[in-house]
Amino acid sequence: MTRNQCLLLIGVVIGSLALAVAVPVGAQDINQPLFDKFSFTVGGSWVGLATEVRLDSEVLGKGTTLSFEDDLNLASNETIPTLVFDWQMARKHKLGFRWQDISRHSSAQALTEIQWGEETIPIDASITLGFDISQLFFDYTYYPWVKERWAAGFGLGLRVMDFSATLAWTAQGNVENEGSTDTKGTGPLPYLYFEYRRLFSDNWRFTTGFGWLYLEIDDIKGGQWIGRVGIEYLVGDRWAFGGALNLAAIDVDWAGLETRENESVLTAALNMDINDFTVFARVRF
Repeated sequence: MTRNQCLLLIGVVIGSLALAVAVPVGAQDINQPLFDKFSFTVGGSWVGLATEVRLDSEVLGKGTTLSFEDDLNLASNETIPTLVFDWQMARKHKLGFRWQDISRHSSAQALTEIQWGEETIPIDASITLGFDISQLFFDYTYYPWVKERWAAGFGLGLRVMDFSATLAWTAQGNVENEGSTDTKGTGPLPYLYFEYRRLFSDNWRFTTGFGWLYLEIDDIKGGQWIGRVGIEYLVGDRWAFGGALNLAAIDVDWAGLETRENESVLTAALNMDINDFTVFARVRF
């Protein structure tokens, strides 16, 4: 199955489920405050990152494996905004969206010769790196178990990751030489998802979720897992404040990456951990 076919299939399934529950949703009892019919969340996230990448080319073959944080001085911690939207379509059906954008830049010196895509970077070259990641988490959850104080369910998640890396270098010798490589890719990373939530009281709400899947879709092959645990304090009928710990890891081989000339001749071996602690405010409807 190709990447576009996978996205289309997921869209059709989710759209069909939404249509199936949209008509009777007004007649069904949304179990509040265990669930919110709609909610919009704004958070500040302290993110810890560990990124290991190898960029291979059809011309030069396997490249050098680099830890962006250890080898190229890329920041391992960032503070970024996080946006979340949840829609409880019916008593047993929920859609959730979570978005983050992370941008980092660094400068370093090459301690050994580095092969990066279609460039060979000499020892002692001055290197600048820009690495940008946007990720959108999309979850559909079906709850076969909904009680007064707790609910548990499972479903399908999709992590759409868009990344770009720009690596430029300058070397001093008898003749100054320089080079650069731009790489970008976008891919859907689906996973199976489980969620559990509980009311400790009328004001304290706890949620946790876990997702995992090994996949082979078009040019992407590998595995990923995500985890989340959060607690919040409900204020009246409209507000909530709380914190959440989010964990996300991927280990994939990603072929068909484009160069600045829009040629799909690069392959990345990507091993990445993105973990954050988020403090948030939620508007509930």
